[in-house]
Parts: sequence; structure tokens; C-alpha cells
Amino acid sequence: MRDVMAGASLTPGGFYRHFRSKQQLIAEASSAALDRSFAMLVGETAGKSQAEAVERIVSVYLAQSQVAGRPYLCPLAMLGAELRHSDPLVRAVAINGYQRIVQLIASRLENRTKRAALVAANGIVCTLVGAVTLAEIAPEPAIANAILNNAKALITEIVGRP
Repeated sequence: MRDVMAGASLTPGGFYRHFRSKQQLIAEASSAALDRSFAMLVGETAGKSQAEAVERIVSVYLAQSQVAGRPYLCPLAMLGAELRHSDPLVRAVAINGYQRIVQLIASRLENRTKRAALVAANGIVCTLVGAVTLAEIAPEPAIANAILNNAKALITEIVGRP
């Protein structure tokens, strides 16, 4: 916490005037990161057909594991299993972010009932998060690329089937 406070030019008292706890700081930082991620995904889909929008979301999400400088880092994939050890507030923020991405994708899946679109979107988001998480721990770029390419191929199959 000292390093975080020093980086933000805050004293311990200054920190606690802004945040009730470290968990609140983590929740707010996660919320801000998820908001940026969601806004970026929405922006990537502007003016695109439904099929193009889903393809773009998938491509951008999977690319976060390969892009130098990484302008887009989804906390769901980057923090992965660590979130389960977090405070309930932090987990609630993460689940809310997950649900927003699911809703975004479901709203762009054509020729499906609302329930079928939600089921497919949930599967797509789980596949995206899992693929990026696994690609990040892969020991070699070739393995990471295979994970990401296989995830994209599976999602293409899911999207192609109403």
C-alpha cells in the first residue's frame, strides 16, 4: 500500500479520506478498467452489422494477449482466478462486468431467441476469458497462438449456428 500511496502522492490519511479500505480501491480500479473495456468494445462495434460486431469483439478481446503495449486489458482475463479470493465487493464488480459483456454480445447475435442469444453469449465470453487467461500462461508464443486461434474457431462455430 505504501508504494500505491507514494505513486498517487497520497499519505496514509489521504488514502483513507478517498477510500474506506484497500478492497474499495481494488473494486473502484476494477470497475474503471471494466468500464473502459466495455466502452472500447461498444466503440469497436459502432456502425457494424451484428455479425461483424461479434467478430470484432472476439478479435479485439483475443488480441489483448498479443498486442505490444496492450491498450486493452480485461480484468476478468488478467486477474482470472485471483478474483475468487477477493472481497465480495470486488467479485460483484467483476461479475457485473462479465454480465455487461454477455449482454453486449447477446444483443448482436442474430436469428436467436433472447434465451438462446444469452446462452451463446455466455459461452462466448467464458471462452474469451479462458483463452486469454491460458494464452497468458503459455510457455511459448506458438502455444498461446494455438489457444487463441482455437478459441476464435470455436466462437465462429457458435456464432454461425442459430
